[in-house]
Amino acid sequence: MTTLPAPLRSNLHAHSTFDDGSLTPQEMVRAAIKARFDVIGISGHVYMGHPTEWCMTPVGTFQFMEEMARLKDKYADCIAVYCGIEQDVLAPLPEGTFDYIIGACHAVEKEGALVYADASAEGLKEGVTRFFGGDYYAFVRAYYESVATIGRTFTPDFVAHFDLVTKYNGEGLFFDEEDPRYRAAALDALAAVMERVQVFEINTGGMYRVGRKVPYPAPFILREIRARGGEILLTSDSHDAASMGYRYDDTAELARSVGFRYAKVLTPKGFVSAPL
Repeated sequence: MTTLPAPLRSNLHAHSTFDDGSLTPQEMVRAAIKARFDVIGISGHVYMGHPTEWCMTPVGTFQFMEEMARLKDKYADCIAVYCGIEQDVLAPLPEGTFDYIIGACHAVEKEGALVYADASAEGLKEGVTRFFGGDYYAFVRAYYESVATIGRTFTPDFVAHFDLVTKYNGEGLFFDEEDPRYRAAALDALAAVMERVQVFEINTGGMYRVGRKVPYPAPFILREIRARGGEILLTSDSHDAASMGYRYDDTAELARSVGFRYAKVLTPKGFVSAPL
């Protein structure tokens, strides 16, 4: 009988020095082994169509794929290694074949510029002031309209940090996350995405990096995913070794509290459900 990987010992959202991570792919794999993980997937940020410091380059993408193939063979007896891509809705599709695709939205395109939700609080404030007249609810609406396109031009295996727009909104700094305008925008986008994609990560990266109290997505969104028959997997969006599996126990408990009993894990035969 084949033993499934444990959801709490699997992470398919991690980055390396090929994009905005602090460690090489090999160092990330070793960090996962040290953390006693069964599965590690490194998912480079796709090239956005122009050079950015946080994304892979076209040449770097092929180098990344080659390195991941090497690591998959080298560590096969220790851990399952997978090569993924974090595909942004505003980015062109890359060449090459990946073990899995993450669907993501990081920014809003406005008047030929990109207003990023997650680059920095200062950058967000500047962008909303310049392009949205300081109206954060207008920005949120535009952001979720962009999120709603996930799955239209590519088929992701799961959706990343669905409510990334809240990254720098601690203590309601920019908008009220209980405001009906915010919640309607989020849930409308969720309904649109779930016509095409059914699996969403519960991502602890914001808890680790900026001290968010809950993972992405927020509990009200998780409840709606569950109500619509969606599924989840746990990720820590790791950019360093210390974040590997950050607060997974708490996150699994949150998932169970809203009704999830299983989480997706990746195996050589594809994604399967394993008990939380």
